[in-house]
Amino acid sequence: MTDGQLWLDPSRARRGGADLALAGEAVTARRAADGGAIEAASGARPWGRDDIGAAFERNYRGFEQTVLRAWVGVGHRLTEMGSDVVQSVDASVQTDAANATRLGRAADRR
Repeated sequence: MTDGQLWLDPSRARRGGADLALAGEAVTARRAADGGAIEAASGARPWGRDDIGAAFERNYRGFEQTVLRAWVGVGHRLTEMGSDVVQSVDASVQTDAANATRLGRAADRR
């Protein structure tokens, strides 16, 4: 903002929103690939099944599930935010155009 005015470059803002959505899709894809590999590897319980391995399992599994669930959430939220940015830009541009039309008609009535 400069001098109390907001300036929006719609094309640039739309590209930013689209890029954010693509980043979310990339995070989601990485979660599916790497997160799936983590789940598969830990499912084999490489830390063993003795008392120490069982203690590790009890502590580890909850953290693993929390991190993997958060990873999915981050990807989805980024994708949604990117889409929301694009919709917001489109709504702002439409509002500006409608207001310009109204102001133009008001000026014509004078």
